[in-house]
Amino acid sequence: MRLLPLMALAAAGLASPAIGQSLKSDEVLSSVVVRPIAKPHPVTGADNRVHLAYELLLSNASTMFTTIDKVEAVDPAGKVLRTIDGEHLKAMTMLYSGDGTTLPPGGTGIVFMDVSFAAGEQLPASVAARITATRQGVGADGKPGPLPPGLPVPATYSFTAGSTAVGAAARVIDPPLRGRGWIATNGCCDRITPHRGAIITVNGVIQAPERFAIDWEQLDDQNRMFEGEKEKLSNWKYYGAPIYSVADGTVVNLWDQSDEQVPGPPAPVTTEAIGGNMLVVDIGGGAFAFYAHLQRGSLKARLGDKVKAGQVLGLLGNTGNSTAPHLHFHLMDGPSPLNSEGLPYVLRRFTSSGVMPAGDEDALEEGKAARIESRLTGEHVNRLPMDNQVVDFD
Repeated sequence: MRLLPLMALAAAGLASPAIGQSLKSDEVLSSVVVRPIAKPHPVTGADNRVHLAYELLLSNASTMFTTIDKVEAVDPAGKVLRTIDGEHLKAMTMLYSGDGTTLPPGGTGIVFMDVSFAAGEQLPASVAARITATRQGVGADGKPGPLPPGLPVPATYSFTAGSTAVGAAARVIDPPLRGRGWIATNGCCDRITPHRGAIITVNGVIQAPERFAIDWEQLDDQNRMFEGEKEKLSNWKYYGAPIYSVADGTVVNLWDQSDEQVPGPPAPVTTEAIGGNMLVVDIGGGAFAFYAHLQRGSLKARLGDKVKAGQVLGLLGNTGNSTAPHLHFHLMDGPSPLNSEGLPYVLRRFTSSGVMPAGDEDALEEGKAARIESRLTGEHVNRLPMDNQVVDFD
């Protein structure tokens, strides 16, 4: 009798014991596909913690409902670095369909991660996600219901996936503004702001270009952004403030054809003018600086021009997709503001008088004075301003 190769190995005592159709001990029928959008790059914030801000794309590749109960960031040894569950997980999850943290059949969502470490703490070479989830069947009404009887899988289960290497450290740059009372609205890291939540898919590739973006607006001596009629741009005292290059570089992209918006809900804009009048400067090392919403006709450089750190590039305006005068600034890994990944950066030096509580942004744009909490105050060197931090630049 002729033996098959596997049978021959078994007869010789060289084959593993038969396991039938079962999975290995570290394999789980997960239903959910998990992958990071991009590798996290460490950045030290003004809170003196090193942040890994990244996103997990979750897709429900099943015909059942799947609820994400808990997400744990783990290092290569399985040590838990951060746990997100309950209401916090709901707050850090964005679903394209579904409710809370429940993915419907075929549904997709994103969990926004912020894993932080004490300054000087050894960072892991990589991070992965341990997901705890619960399956439910589809009821006659199309809503979640009991699992069909006889399924050979548990309702609640855990698995580890989405491992990604930790990237390079943040770039050190000069501030793009001068003066006192600048507030870093829609900043990093631990909530879904209009910047962190701006996930864009171009030609089948999903990206987070505004991951570390900041909308810079300035407070007056009464902690207000304007006085008088909101609709008059002249009532916003910082309108027209000079914008400075954060590093030496070359202008590789620009737009200078957008008129000013009236403060308030903006008129519709096209994709080419979404950032209003803007400049993109290649600052080397794979990083590109993006300055958006400038005044029309104020750009001081043209395509191909070499610029120096501290050089005036234009004037702060209210063009493009903008509800109020501000400078939108971020670093990215390519010349296209829509087709790129956001990169972290730290500012060489600034001082801070405190932080405006999250949720006060709308009141500020209606003329009310900002409430400033006494947190993260003092001088900061080579740090990223945190969300809603009020800072002064020399």
